Amino acid sequence: MSDAKIAQKAPFVKEMKPGTYAWCACGHSQGQPFCDGSHKGTGFSPMIVKLEEIQKVAWCGCKQTKNPPYCDGTHCDL
Repeated sequence: MSDAKIAQKAPFVKEMKPGTYAWCACGHSQGQPFCDGSHKGTGFSPMIVKLEEIQKVAWCGCKQTKNPPYCDGTHCDL
C-alpha cells in the first residue's frame, strides 16, 4: 500500500453533531474530510467514528497523523 495523498496541510476543523462519520484515510475524497468512496482500489479504507455529543473536531487533513482520524500536528513537518 502506498502513502495516503495529502488532502491539505492543515486540519479540517468542524463543529460536529452527534452521529457516525466515515473519515477519508486515503486523501482522494472530493468531500474531505469524509469518505466519498474514492479509496476503491487504493488499499485504504475509511475510519468510522461515532460522536456522542456536539463537539469541535480537528480532522486530519494531511492523512499522516499518528492519531487517526484526528490532527496531531504532523502536517507541520511535511
